[in-house]
Amino acid sequence: MALSLETAHASLPILVALYTAPVAVGGLTAGWALDRFDRRRLMIADSLLRGAAFASIPLAALSGALGAGQLYAVAAVYGLLKMISLAGFPALIPSLVSGPQVDQANALEEVTYGLASLAGAGLAGLAVATIGPVPVVAFDAASYLFLALCLWSVPGLSSPARRRGPHRTPRPGTAGFRAVLHLVATNPVLRDTTIMFALFNVGDGALLVFLPHRAVELGLGSGGYGFLVAATTAGQLLAAALLARYTWTASLRASIIVAQITAALVTLLLVIGSTVVTVLALAALGICTAPMTAWAQTLRMRLAPPQAHGRLFALLRTTMQATPPAGAALAALTLTHGTPAIVAATAATMGLPALLLAHNLMSAATDTDRSALRSSSSAHTAQPSTEQAARQAKGPSRD
Repeated sequence: MALSLETAHASLPILVALYTAPVAVGGLTAGWALDRFDRRRLMIADSLLRGAAFASIPLAALSGALGAGQLYAVAAVYGLLKMISLAGFPALIPSLVSGPQVDQANALEEVTYGLASLAGAGLAGLAVATIGPVPVVAFDAASYLFLALCLWSVPGLSSPARRRGPHRTPRPGTAGFRAVLHLVATNPVLRDTTIMFALFNVGDGALLVFLPHRAVELGLGSGGYGFLVAATTAGQLLAAALLARYTWTASLRASIIVAQITAALVTLLLVIGSTVVTVLALAALGICTAPMTAWAQTLRMRLAPPQAHGRLFALLRTTMQATPPAGAALAALTLTHGTPAIVAATAATMGLPALLLAHNLMSAATDTDRSALRSSSSAHTAQPSTEQAARQAKGPSRD
C-alpha cells in the first residue's frame, strides 16, 4: 500500500517497525484502560480515532500533501491502539454469553477473524491493483466507523469495570498488571498454557520463514506462499466453524495438549517435498491451532475475574505477538542445514512444551474444565478479585 502511494522518501522497514513496535507499549496501556473504563465506549473511541487517522491518508493524497511523516504517524497510531480491540473483544464475550456458549462464542471469534484476515488481504491486493490505493484506504477508514456503529448498537454490553458496588476494580495503583502477573504466575493452567502457546508461536514464526522457501522448491510461483498460508487458514476456519456449531464436552486442558502435540507431529510431514503432502499438513496444522486458541481463551475467562479480563488478554496477546520474531531467528539458524533441520526444530518447539507440561497441567488444582454448566447458574454471584483468584488457584479442588 505504501509503495503504491509512491510517497517520497517513505521507508518500508521504518513503516513496518512503527506499525508493530508500539503494540508492546499500547498493549499494556490498553489492558489497564479496558479494566478501568467502560469497554464498549473505549472500543468505540478507538474505532473512531483509528478511522480518522486512516481517513487522513486519502484526504492528504487527494490534496497532494501526503508525505512519509503522515504515513509513519498513522502506522504508529494503529500499533499503539491495536490491542484495544484485540483484547477488548474477548473481554466483552462473557457480557454476551455464558456457560457452554462461551466455547462457541470464542470459536466464532476465530472464524470471523480468520475470514476477515483471509478475505481482507486478498481483496485489498486486488483492489489496489485495479482501483488504486486511495479508495482502498478510504474504505478501510469507513470500516472503522462501521465497527463503531456496530458496538454502539449492541444492547446489554455490561462492563465489569464500570459496575458499581464492592467488586468494582480498585484504583489504578492497586489494580495494575502486578495482580494479573501474579495470577498468571501462580495459576498452573494460565502459566503452563501461556508458556506452551508462546513457544508454539516461536515455531509458527519459523514456519513463516520456511514456507516461502518451500513454495519455491515446489515451483508454485510468486503466489505460492499465499497459497500455502491459505491452506493453514482454511484448516483453521473449518475447525473453528465446527466448534462454533457443536458443543465441545471433553476436558479443555487435555484437548489443548493433544491438539498441540498433534500439530507438532503433522508439522514433521513438511520434510516431504510434495505439494499435496505440504498442503494437507498445513491444513491439518490449522485444524489443530484454531481450537487451541478458543479452548485456552475459555479457560482464561473462567479462571480470571471479569474485572481483570482486559489486562489479562492484553498481556497474553501482547506476549504472543512478541514471540514469532524468535521463530524467525530459529529459522535463520537452522535453514542453512537443510529442510529436515528446520522442520525438526520447528516441530520440537511446538510440541515439546506440551509434552513436558502435560502432567503438571492435567494435575492442576482447578475445576475449570467442568464449570461451564455451573457458571450459568451462578452468574449472579459475586466475582472474586484478581488476588482472590490467585489464592484460589492454590486450593485442593480437582475437576
